[in-house]
Amino acid sequence: MPGSTNPKAPKQIKVWDAPTRLFHWALVLLVLLSYLTGEFGGFDFTMPGSGDLIANMTVHMWSGLTILTLVLFRVAWGFMGSTTARFSDFVAGPGAIINYLSGLAKRVVKFTAGHNPAGGAMVVLMLILLIVQAGLGLFAKEDDFLGIAGPLNSLVSEDSAKILTTRHKQVWGYIELLVLMHIAANLLYWLVLKQNLIAAMFTGKKDAPDGATVAELRFASPTVAVVVLAIAAAIVWGITRLG
Repeated sequence: MPGSTNPKAPKQIKVWDAPTRLFHWALVLLVLLSYLTGEFGGFDFTMPGSGDLIANMTVHMWSGLTILTLVLFRVAWGFMGSTTARFSDFVAGPGAIINYLSGLAKRVVKFTAGHNPAGGAMVVLMLILLIVQAGLGLFAKEDDFLGIAGPLNSLVSEDSAKILTTRHKQVWGYIELLVLMHIAANLLYWLVLKQNLIAAMFTGKKDAPDGATVAELRFASPTVAVVVLAIAAAIVWGITRLG
């Protein structure tokens, strides 16, 4: 029955579906790519086999559009996806987050199949920052790097574009801080609390402590994920056509 518990949970249980795991690692690679191309935007490279010269900032723009597509997918998946992917499973109030962190400081960690309250808050904050960052990038223009502009740059004045470009750079600082916090938290769980959350995001499985109770988890169809991703891509494509 949905919502029932199994007092004798298996040693290793499946907690993450494939779409959630693919989203996570694709986002990791794309954020890294966006950082590198944004940091070294003045450099160009040649496409293997074609000889075409591609500006790093062009790659930066396409990376940002792909990130926006993935984030829109993840937001929808937070309502339509598997149990552990849904916002209803991991979004908690301030009280629950504080209680969890207080227990964490005492090394009293309650097993959670999906995101714990603190991790859930980090997920939501990261999604918000990435939407803001990608949204600003749609209007930005880098005059120092071949004058490459976002697809909606023509909709705003030059002065507005400069302000939005500045904000685009500033928001990255918050994303960078959140990424570092995320890495530190995963290392803490792995090295101190002996919970390898990184491996779980590869395999989709977590080791459940003896005696842990795990609510029944439902896993959404990968076909639904493909459809949701296609819709997200179509939305982003439509947005770029507005300029």
